Amino acid sequence: MTVVDIRGIFSQRNIELFEVNSSYIYYAEEKNEDGHNNLFILEYNRSTRKERLVTNYTLEDPTFVEHLYAFDDTLVLILENGSNSMWLIEIDKNSGMELNRRKVVCTGTFRSCIALDSSHILIYMGPDDANAEMFKRYSEVTGCECLCYMYDLETNIKHFIKNPLIAKLGADNIKQMDVHDEKYLILLDPFADEDIKRGYYEEQRWINADIRDNIWLCKLDEFEKQLEAGAENITKKCIASADIKALARYMGIDGDKMFFRAKEFRTGIEKICSYDVYTNSITVEAELNVPDSNTMYIIEEKPFSVFSVRTDDRRTFVNGIINSSAELSYSNELGSFMTCIENRYIVTGSRTVDNNSNTEKQICSIYDSTLDKSESYECNCYLKGNTLVLY
Repeated sequence: MTVVDIRGIFSQRNIELFEVNSSYIYYAEEKNEDGHNNLFILEYNRSTRKERLVTNYTLEDPTFVEHLYAFDDTLVLILENGSNSMWLIEIDKNSGMELNRRKVVCTGTFRSCIALDSSHILIYMGPDDANAEMFKRYSEVTGCECLCYMYDLETNIKHFIKNPLIAKLGADNIKQMDVHDEKYLILLDPFADEDIKRGYYEEQRWINADIRDNIWLCKLDEFEKQLEAGAENITKKCIASADIKALARYMGIDGDKMFFRAKEFRTGIEKICSYDVYTNSITVEAELNVPDSNTMYIIEEKPFSVFSVRTDDRRTFVNGIINSSAELSYSNELGSFMTCIENRYIVTGSRTVDNNSNTEKQICSIYDSTLDKSESYECNCYLKGNTLVLY
């Protein structure tokens, strides 16, 4: 495990990390200076241990929310305030110079967005008062609550998405993965929450509709070309599906594999399965069995791992289920289990109240099971792979 401690740099600062790689850490910080809201985008060099200002902006609208995406050579910044317009800004990572700045206006009110790559942004817009009737008719025809657009930063063209599946999903249901230098999208299409779907199963004798969870796979370059061409259908492959009798839900990604949870309502049997994008094979990785109310499963999405976590009055017991062989325990005084790294280090989180300021503070603890020692830090933490950032 690599611990990067940059608390000294961030003392008394409110920052948000958005990329951690082997050489740099990128983060954003908002400050109110002389009555103006300023956004700073900064870089921390892990080798030199120095901070560098990439660029900064004065936010004329204090309600702006920023969405930041990092790529090899550029950063993409989206500023929105929940209205029908937003700023899309492309920034050179090294020089901090703006490569592109556009005010994009769409129909409706901003809901969510996702950068598919350094050039293409999906934008989801929901109903507003001015377009309520139009959204109602649109929903009746397509079954979609939101409109979806894809903005091309290279051509500065906004494409309206005609494919109803993409319009229905929303940004949270689109996951990205790289397999052998090929970029893919995982499209998550659950029918409803688990309790709602179980309710339909229990009343299925009255239901004729095809109630189904689907998980789709598509190649990113084909996806973008087809959406740019205005296609109503896209080339995709169903890699997991469950009708009214069962459940299929995305869990995480590790290397060539996408993991999902499968559950049969009749028997209650629940398994974690993997789909190998390269070999197209499905494997049952583990069967989940919760013996009592004191046991839960903790899942780390990237990189994917699953842990069984059981607590008693004094200790918490951790067993690795997938991508971990840990068999460890620690004192409950350290807080709630977050993850286990290298089958040795347990990371926990807890909160405490500062009696002087009456504010709540985050505590991050690292327990070394080999040395049976722990250290606690009054800070936030960010985990990516085997790198833990304290800030």
